[in-house]
Amino acid sequence: MNRFRATHVTAVSQLLSGAAAIALGLPATALAQTSNENAESGQVAQTNPVVVIGTKEDARLSTGSAFVIDQEELEKFEFTNIHSVLRSAPGVYLREENGLGVFPRIGIRASSSGRSDRISIMEDGIPAAMAPYANTSAYYFPSVGRMSGVEVLKGPEILRYGPQTTSGAINLLSTPIPDTLSGYLNAEIGELSTRRIHSGVGGTFGQFGILAETYQHVTDGFHDIDRSSRTSGNDISEYLVKLRWRSKADAAIQQQLDLKLFDGDTQADVSYLGLTDADFRRDPERRYGLSELERMNSSRTSASLQHQLHFTPSLSLISTGYYTKTVRNYTRLNQINGIGIGSSGITSQINNNAPSAALLQGILDGTADTTHPNGVRYANNFQTYISTGLQFEGRAIFETGKLEHELMGGVRFHEDKAKNTATTTNLVYHQINGSLVFQGGSPATPNEGYAKAVSFWAGDRIRLGSLTLLPLVRHEDIKTRANVDNPNSARNSLTKTTLGLGLNYELTDQWTILAGVHEGFAPPGSGAVKGSKGEESTNFEGGVRFRRGGVGVDLIGFYTDYENALRNCLVANPCANGAVDGVQQDGAKEVYGLEVGVAASLFSGPGYHVPVRLAYTYTDGEYTRSADVASGVRKGDVLDYTPKHIGRLEVGLEYAERLRFNVALNYQDSTCTTTTCGRSGVDTRFLKTQSLFTTDLLASYALTKTVDLYARVENVFDEHRITHRGADGARGNPGRYFGGGVRATF
Repeated sequence: MNRFRATHVTAVSQLLSGAAAIALGLPATALAQTSNENAESGQVAQTNPVVVIGTKEDARLSTGSAFVIDQEELEKFEFTNIHSVLRSAPGVYLREENGLGVFPRIGIRASSSGRSDRISIMEDGIPAAMAPYANTSAYYFPSVGRMSGVEVLKGPEILRYGPQTTSGAINLLSTPIPDTLSGYLNAEIGELSTRRIHSGVGGTFGQFGILAETYQHVTDGFHDIDRSSRTSGNDISEYLVKLRWRSKADAAIQQQLDLKLFDGDTQADVSYLGLTDADFRRDPERRYGLSELERMNSSRTSASLQHQLHFTPSLSLISTGYYTKTVRNYTRLNQINGIGIGSSGITSQINNNAPSAALLQGILDGTADTTHPNGVRYANNFQTYISTGLQFEGRAIFETGKLEHELMGGVRFHEDKAKNTATTTNLVYHQINGSLVFQGGSPATPNEGYAKAVSFWAGDRIRLGSLTLLPLVRHEDIKTRANVDNPNSARNSLTKTTLGLGLNYELTDQWTILAGVHEGFAPPGSGAVKGSKGEESTNFEGGVRFRRGGVGVDLIGFYTDYENALRNCLVANPCANGAVDGVQQDGAKEVYGLEVGVAASLFSGPGYHVPVRLAYTYTDGEYTRSADVASGVRKGDVLDYTPKHIGRLEVGLEYAERLRFNVALNYQDSTCTTTTCGRSGVDTRFLKTQSLFTTDLLASYALTKTVDLYARVENVFDEHRITHRGADGARGNPGRYFGGGVRATF
């Protein structure tokens, strides 16, 4: 099975053909497909540019922190939750919302993890956020269950990607077009009525290639909703088609044209309402009945067309156009008995024994009727986001004396349109005898905002013997408007130029040192008022890499000075004064830490192999300047949702190329959920998460060379801890899950 997958991974560069190279401004060097001698001399395979990092071997030559989770690693546990996958990459912080990873919260190096809105998220090198300039919050995230790889990159090289460059980038690689006619099937069934199918067929026929793929994933979820037959899971249905044309191998100028079409729908029964701490202790898988009507229905349609033009192995031009449409219809709970959903909402009042705590607990339990005219109020957040872009990237390799240059640069024209389409909102129900009784709704006013951006970047990878220097510059010119129908709505215009310098020095064939510094920037979004600057940071990192045979070690220290930290104000991530709209300046903060990555073969012998992989992150820091708003952060405040210690250890046993066992030990430290919990006199009982240690296990057996059977268990010992608090109440990780499946190729 892995041999079949390896042919797919080898074809990644051929498939994507620089789709990322344009969108991210990546170099077109195909280090994964060329020899070491070619890599050192700067020679390039004409139609095989790498995607972000490309392979584990490519990561060694990066001037920044680079980690690759390839197809083989993904198959070790068959995770469908991006949080579980990213635990293998150091420097990444995760917090669960519904425990299924549909709407992940991902931060890198203590950037905001509100909605993964301070990192660049891409699929095949093209921005994957709903609206990367207008609304960076990741209410859409590509399904990791259909991916062939995940790449995580930090350091100065992220200036080639954008628009979020304050912390890091994550690129997900979809299944590439295979070299020959072939197909694959991965089917799994498991607890919680879970069913998953990932299947595709395709091949390359002379100058043409094609791939047709589907991904289906259904689960009831692990929460039980009081007094309801509804589930708390999701239903994902996705379809993808890729087409490719290449010029003949003997053509004077090599060309390649790639078309990718995607359509997907997701129904997620998620809720912004958690539990009181007492209820969580009694039953961490409970969900209150008055949240049963909450549901997110979303769809994603996208298309990209890319043309590669390789005049010579040393001169190329790549052009990419892309279109994405994301529809997000969320009916969500926003008020209970006159109390808004939020950090000081109903669960907080019960936790802190407010005068009305007994009544509010009865309402949550369904034993008391609502007494406020608004009763149980839902809102319709119906939104459509359309993003379009056109990008060009050029690359030239040449020499000046003893210096080898890879000069690269690009331009992106991008536009986001963000529309609120709901015509009715604030749906009011009364809870009567434990049931919700509809009372009526109020009209909503549709509106439309936008963001328009032009970005330029340039870099020169300069090599002198064992030394590589990479100076970079990026420029963003962004104009935003909150609502074109309201002349008084927020609008903003800003430009930002950032610089970076990366260094890589090969001490020996085994040891490499790296260092880098870069200025980071993240746009404030279309809700920003005039004069908003965006998030700004200065980032330093340095470390060593060791590679020998099957052993790899990365030790990288980092220091980040966020001179102007921003927070997107959301119901799921409210600002300090309770605001749930717009953007708030969140002071300044300093972050420092250490990333450790190890991959090695612990033991090996006749017919068996014991691989190990370790990812560990230590992080600390504090706020160094107070926020603009009086209720915001203060100098000396702690970092919220930034655990000091995160670690994952994977150990495997591969026997006779047929039997495989893999076990993963995961640890995440407790952390403050607000910046205030370190202040003197503050009651922290309900302002922290709990440390969590879990174990995952997968065993597989190869029936034939083309068919594998596997069984997997997540959270073997059924550990439950509070891993997140918000928007209102305690939330925990999923309990034990058991599933089994088959992987087949044909």
